[in-house]
Amino acid sequence: MGLVVYGVIAAMALVAVISVMITPGAERHLLSVLPLPILALGLGWITLVSPSVVFTDEALEVNNPLKKTVVPYGQIELVETTRGFTVTTPEGKVSAWAAPPPDRLSAERMDPRDPLLWKDPRRLTDESQSIRTSAAPGTYSGDAAVNLTHRRAQQQRDAGTPIGPVVRTQNVVNTVVLITTVLVVGALIAI
Repeated sequence: MGLVVYGVIAAMALVAVISVMITPGAERHLLSVLPLPILALGLGWITLVSPSVVFTDEALEVNNPLKKTVVPYGQIELVETTRGFTVTTPEGKVSAWAAPPPDRLSAERMDPRDPLLWKDPRRLTDESQSIRTSAAPGTYSGDAAVNLTHRRAQQQRDAGTPIGPVVRTQNVVNTVVLITTVLVVGALIAI
């Protein structure tokens, strides 16, 4: 979904720049118009396109706008979906931008009495055997939690895999995009 929204933003930025370029006499305003599309494209990339949740054979990789966290499955103590996909490790919590809970309208449309929801083999239930909408299959946070549950069960079957530490690093690409965007926009505004 983030890629679709970013595509719309990129198309709008392109239309804005082209409209200024083809309008007679407006070329002189191009430098004053250019910072906004550049800012929208740079920040859109960082917040809409790059966040992801990746499941490898050994670990969960959470790519947030400026941080990348690799969490070995054995380090995960708790999985939550209430306010988005979040895992708790001995070193703290890791929340994923790419797996938010469903919005209020989507949550209201989910009927817990729906027999298809109860028959779905991917569903996760809490202690009372009820399904929280944020953990339901078909939602970003629910699908991430279900996938993680299956990966952890598979890893437990393949016992003997050494458990590594949680690794938090700077998302270098996004940091470079952010710095470049700010510098270019600042330079254009200063002109």
